[in-house]
Amino acid sequence: MKNLVHLKLQSFAAVVVWTLMLGGFLYYDVHTARQHMDELARKEARANFNKDQAFRLWATKHGGVYVPSNERTPPNPALAHISERDIVTPSGKTLTLMNPAYMLRQLMEEFGESYGIKGKITSFKLMNPNNAPDPWEADAMHKFEKGLKEVFEFTEIDGAPYLRLMGAMPVQQGCLKCHGFQGYKVGDIRGGVGVAVPMRPYLDDLSANIHQKSLIFGTVWLIGLAGLGLLFTLARQRLVEMAAAEAVQRQQHEAIEKANAELQGFAEISAHHLQEPARRIASYAERLTAQLAGQLDDAEARLSLEYIGQQSRRQQNLLRDIERFLAASQPRSEIKNIDTRKTVSKLVEGMAAQIGAAGAEITLGELPPTRIDAPRLIDVFAVALDNALKFGRLDQAEHPLHITIAGERQGTRVRFSVSDNGPGIEAAYRDRVFGVFARLATSGEGTGIGLAILRRVVESSGGHASIEETVDGGCRVLFDLPLGESL
Repeated sequence: MKNLVHLKLQSFAAVVVWTLMLGGFLYYDVHTARQHMDELARKEARANFNKDQAFRLWATKHGGVYVPSNERTPPNPALAHISERDIVTPSGKTLTLMNPAYMLRQLMEEFGESYGIKGKITSFKLMNPNNAPDPWEADAMHKFEKGLKEVFEFTEIDGAPYLRLMGAMPVQQGCLKCHGFQGYKVGDIRGGVGVAVPMRPYLDDLSANIHQKSLIFGTVWLIGLAGLGLLFTLARQRLVEMAAAEAVQRQQHEAIEKANAELQGFAEISAHHLQEPARRIASYAERLTAQLAGQLDDAEARLSLEYIGQQSRRQQNLLRDIERFLAASQPRSEIKNIDTRKTVSKLVEGMAAQIGAAGAEITLGELPPTRIDAPRLIDVFAVALDNALKFGRLDQAEHPLHITIAGERQGTRVRFSVSDNGPGIEAAYRDRVFGVFARLATSGEGTGIGLAILRRVVESSGGHASIEETVDGGCRVLFDLPLGESL
């Protein structure tokens, strides 16, 4: 269930990332298209502005143009002060003077009617009231007074979107013919020439472009969602299968643990209860031997009694070690920091008789504290010391047995060693002796379980046990346990 929740969160995150990524690309494309539209509109406005400027300059250089006077082009009242405003040709046709402003206004009107691009020439000092500036044009000309030469703005005219451009109109020498009486000098800003490009065609193209891109990106987004959905479905199916397999495995593991617990419990109880018959056999064999002391002349009978006592004691030792082996992987008391040196010293005192019988000398080196339960720590050192006493025996007179117990810190663990100067163990058998009932000696000493107990205790604490040869050819049992805090 937890994995499924994680999968859903990951799938949601993937959808969000995919959506944001495609949305980002779409936004970038739309933004680029809008910039391109603005740039095209600006270029069209500037092209028309330049066309109007060129026409105005041409007309200014020629001092205006005489055209037939009619309803479309009546005499300009603003030029009444010019003596030759109206002339008659030899054939009797009346011509009137069109100054550059008059020509440009008429051209802009006709061009706007044909192509929708509006144009206007305006000023604060008007000769024709029809050329009065609107608020936007007036604001632009105020900016010209502050030094600005050109004004661009996307705005509306009569509710329709337009790109408006107005450029400053400086007075030239030819302008004074008509406007000199207004007090202008060459270089003054007389007004401005404006162009208004309709944006509706551009906006319609942009809208169509956005719609097309949205369809493309939407299709890609849906395909991506379908792919993510498929991956989610497959992953979910896999998780369900894994959860089912884990449930089966967990049930099997629980069944195995239960069976092992029952088997171990049975083995422990059996070993415990079998101790009592072994003790009784040993006890009765000793009593019978004592009662028949001096009365039993049959050597074979005496040997049989000794054998019964010996084997009953061996059975007791076997059952004791079996119990210790079965309990070796689990703590038998509180896990705590233990003074290893104090614990080993008490163990050596308790085994004084066995140590004396072997004629051994015991040396305790540095023994750092360890963290484990006390019963299993005692078992580990008891096994290692007992192994050295039983199998490390030498000629007590010429070569007394010397056993050294020491330890050293290695990170978070302590590496302990129990070394002797005995005959040692051949390399081929050093791992084998840690097996249950593995014995190299043919004598009756030892149960063959001791070193197996040691290894099981050590490995259950995350450590490792091994045997190596000492510098004098003896045997060194090595094992590591968790490092404890100093007491």
